[in-house]
Amino acid sequence: MQSTEPWSPSWGTTSWDYWGSGSLDQMELCPAWDLPYGHAIIPALYLAAFAVGLPGNAFVVWLLARQRGPRRLVDTFLLHLAAADLGFVFTLPLWAAAEARDGQWPFGDGLCKLSSFALAATRCAGALLLAGMSVDRYLAVGRPLNARPLRTPRCVRAACCGAWAAAFLAGLPALLYRGLKPSLDGMGSQCAEEPSDALQGLGLLLLLLTFALPLVVTLTCYCRVSRRLPRVGRARSNSLRIIFAVESVFVGSWLPFGILRAVFHLARLRALPLSCSLLLTLRWGLTVATCLAFVNSCANPVIYLLLDRSFRARAGFGLCSRTGRQVRRINSASSLSDSSVLWGRSPKANAASAAS
Repeated sequence: MQSTEPWSPSWGTTSWDYWGSGSLDQMELCPAWDLPYGHAIIPALYLAAFAVGLPGNAFVVWLLARQRGPRRLVDTFLLHLAAADLGFVFTLPLWAAAEARDGQWPFGDGLCKLSSFALAATRCAGALLLAGMSVDRYLAVGRPLNARPLRTPRCVRAACCGAWAAAFLAGLPALLYRGLKPSLDGMGSQCAEEPSDALQGLGLLLLLLTFALPLVVTLTCYCRVSRRLPRVGRARSNSLRIIFAVESVFVGSWLPFGILRAVFHLARLRALPLSCSLLLTLRWGLTVATCLAFVNSCANPVIYLLLDRSFRARAGFGLCSRTGRQVRRINSASSLSDSSVLWGRSPKANAASAAS
């Protein structure tokens, strides 16, 4: 169905406006075509991600939280990353219902604000936690002795708490400025924000600080890690495969959204004039990229299950045993902890290994 509507900066991007000439006085109204079959396919994908991500991430949180004895430093990051994904997937049924109703939000203003805040905060937390994990990996490989004071359980917990604090701050604009806005057809309300230039500029700034910058840090650290590790050995191959799988899936899922969202903000600020055909392409691209990014919330448990022997072993013992002795015993046989330098053996063990 075709309509001619103002452009609204909502997650679902169901309505649009744009000043194509860059002029404040003349607004070019562009036809808004819905993505074919989008209102059926996208809710189904959201619900599928919810069905996989909820039990998967909940199980990861349960398995890592109940672990007794010394915990690998990387497990702390993975625990918080799973908690962020878990908070993200809780909102997916709400967005699936809204998408199925042509963008109409049926759950009230409170859930609109809370779910928007959860999306912004958990997405930011995931990016920052991955960046923190990449820095920890680089310190473990590139600075194993000099980084000993920084690579302690207390410092890792502090880094995770700092990531969550920054994520909550990044989510505050969504909590404050998003809410129910009347739809243009007068048939309902949408969960959206006011299309002001100030909010568009703030959104662009937050995108750079909470996505682009952590992404650059992560990729830089992992490139250096890959160059410093020995070029032979199964431990390196297995460990890097898991690291790069998690990071590659995150980048592949969120990078298209980040790029298109930046273009969206620039176009909404009239800094990037686009024709109606390009606007339609941007609209459809954002819809698909948003869907891809949302599905990422269920990916990590699948990666751990497929690639991490330690996770599979601990999962099996965790389901079959009420004690933690078997879990502690198999940690030493992990495909991740095969490389103690890579995955965070205790500082004392690292120092002893380096000394020998």
